[in-house]
Amino acid sequence: MIAGGRRSRNEGRPPDTATHGDVTDDQPRFADDDAQDRRVPVTSRRHVQDGVADGKTPTAGAQERHASQERHETGGGQERHATPIPGGEKRHASQGRHETPTDGSQGRRTTPTQGDQETHAEHQHRSGVDGVDVAPVPRAMLRDALTSDGLVVAPGCYDVLGARVLEAAGLEAAYLTPFGFQAADAPSPHAPQDPWERYLDLARELVDAAGLAIIVDGQTGLEGNRGAPERAADAFSAGAAGFVIEDRQGFGKDRPLRTMVEVGREIAAVRHEVGRETTVIVRTDAVRESVDDARARCESYLDAGADLVFPLMTRYLNYPDTPADRERRMSAYQFLTERVPPKRLVVHSPTGRHLPVDEARRLGFGLYLMSQLLIASAVTGMTHELAAALADEPGPMPLLTPVDLATLTRVDRWLENRW
Repeated sequence: MIAGGRRSRNEGRPPDTATHGDVTDDQPRFADDDAQDRRVPVTSRRHVQDGVADGKTPTAGAQERHASQERHETGGGQERHATPIPGGEKRHASQGRHETPTDGSQGRRTTPTQGDQETHAEHQHRSGVDGVDVAPVPRAMLRDALTSDGLVVAPGCYDVLGARVLEAAGLEAAYLTPFGFQAADAPSPHAPQDPWERYLDLARELVDAAGLAIIVDGQTGLEGNRGAPERAADAFSAGAAGFVIEDRQGFGKDRPLRTMVEVGREIAAVRHEVGRETTVIVRTDAVRESVDDARARCESYLDAGADLVFPLMTRYLNYPDTPADRERRMSAYQFLTERVPPKRLVVHSPTGRHLPVDEARRLGFGLYLMSQLLIASAVTGMTHELAAALADEPGPMPLLTPVDLATLTRVDRWLENRW
């Protein structure tokens, strides 16, 4: 139940001419009140498989899978359940720790092992690799930011250069989506690498590039037959601080929505994989058909264990944005926040032009995604600058000097170490 209770389900949807009033800022109630300090090496699934054979510390999800497999092979325990079981959350608190039986009962005493200390140390310092800093996994930073009174702004980011720009601008988070990945990276269809693995590699590169909390869209069309729990475990192993699932079955407005019960089971399975420290976000595409259904789904997904809900407002996003569009969009948000705390809502504008940041902060929203801001501004800037250069005209704005560019991207440090 959401704080404050619920109203009748038969409340009418907002009229198109409704105005938007002030929204109270309720503190979010995340799925846990005691985020765990669960640091793991940032690595891919195939690296986990190779690393286990070499005695390296695997990720949280991989540890359980390998332990379950060993128990099954030796007949020393039950196979792991695909869905959460009573007490299943305890495994997240014990990852990377040595468990010593006490008096033969089910109770266990945990003590940190050398591997646990090394894992902790790995993410407490920055290690220079050819003069490039490797940042820790900032999962707790995202959760702390989301529980504060501020607004977390997460533009879409698809390469290390973009991550450096966001870090220099003082932002704390970035958003990785399949649209931006395909647009910016555009791997060849004949490339031998699994596109999902390349997507994970990009997530890992963004985590390593800067001290940003990377939110990974987990329903990409790149994953093949991988289910949501496996995709969540992969994203966790890549260092994701947040993971997004959605209720639409595939890409396209004509695709049906899954039932709330189905999505609820998936939320539980994803939480079982990523633990309590990772922020689980659930996107609903129901706004396109019914704001009433979208609100009911947001409530249901929060009750099922989601940290945040993301009602996609594509229905109210137009280019250019008109005052009528904005009024309808704000009316829809007001309707949603009558039952859903605004701090638990994710707002979205592809380029950040549909909702001013100050207004989103004033209304008490927790997370603002700008999925295409960097790539749209980069392509726009490149197009204008190329046109100006070819026409022997001054560009629309001053460009960075080589020294400034090298400093921003940290190439200067790399060159110093190389030469």
